[in-house]
Amino acid sequence: MFAPEAEYERHGDVQDVVFPCGYTVASDGDTINLYYGAADSSIALAHGSIRNLLTWLDANGHSEQSHDRRLRK
Repeated sequence: MFAPEAEYERHGDVQDVVFPCGYTVASDGDTINLYYGAADSSIALAHGSIRNLLTWLDANGHSEQSHDRRLRK
């Protein structure tokens, strides 16, 4: 869902690292503005749809194996 892809995310003080720093939600209630660190050398801003993120998480957020492990504990 969120991984280093761009050159500035892949090369810097710490290679291949992105990490969220904060977010805001736009007035439409669906657009998320995600502020994130990139390779420990810059801050960036990504935009996305909350609705689309939740749909993706419903489809990909866990595997059946990890779900089964949680039930066994």
